[in-house]
Amino acid sequence: MAIYLEMPQLADEFPFRILLNDGDILTVPHWHREIEIIYVTEGRINLGINDQPYTLSAGEMVVINGGDSHYVLASPGSERIVFQFDLSFFANLDTDQVNLQELFKQMEPYSPLWDREVEEQLRELLNECYREEQEKEIGYQFKQKANLLELLVLLLRRVPLKKRENPTQETVHSKAILEKLAKVFRYVETNYQQKIMLADVAQLVGYSDFYFTKFFKKNTGKTFITFLNDYRINKAKWLLINTSQNVSEIIGQSGIENDKTFYRWFKQSMGMSPLMYRKKMEHRIAEGP
Repeated sequence: MAIYLEMPQLADEFPFRILLNDGDILTVPHWHREIEIIYVTEGRINLGINDQPYTLSAGEMVVINGGDSHYVLASPGSERIVFQFDLSFFANLDTDQVNLQELFKQMEPYSPLWDREVEEQLRELLNECYREEQEKEIGYQFKQKANLLELLVLLLRRVPLKKRENPTQETVHSKAILEKLAKVFRYVETNYQQKIMLADVAQLVGYSDFYFTKFFKKNTGKTFITFLNDYRINKAKWLLINTSQNVSEIIGQSGIENDKTFYRWFKQSMGMSPLMYRKKMEHRIAEGP
């Protein structure tokens, strides 16, 4: 199973966009030529770039180079802002002194490893970009272009370089790992309402139960059971918000067989009961943006 190519719809005159994603969204391994910055605003998320897993908490971010395969696990109670831009935006500038593709290739992508001052500066800049996108006051396009240039200078001057060993071997190794993870993610998306046995998923990627357990935890930062139950809880959250079904009916569609287990997982993930969550979201929707 190949890692799919995503082609974001970016305007030719200004190839830049901002997306707001919550923890319900599972992003299977994919790649695109655009630079992507994931900035966590609430909770925590687990993600991977090539074969390296990361955990990001609120206020932290990661920079993903064009061409790098990456994924994001479903993370209940979290929220992230995604910024994507194409380096063609800078094509008309005099950049003879710096190779932007090499810059993003060599950059340390994980903000907790940066100087705290640098992380704070980038956080403020990303918040400003998001506010401009939401408010769209007159001249906001010019402001966004200025923000993007400021962001580039900050990354160029202040973000440290990462250490790499044997990049050719790393690329081959990463592709094999991500293709196996893509198989697992898509299997869960298709079968989460059914009983899923660890042995069946391990067999899907050609591993023993023991080796698959180690493989999945190492490359995602979560155990497979935690990942599976988080995914099921997120599906239940969607039903709580978007349907009038009672909790018992929703449990029946979540893939979690035991009601007591469902309530325990939901409380651990969201910090409240399913009904409290539904009431909270109904109140938030009634208040509007």
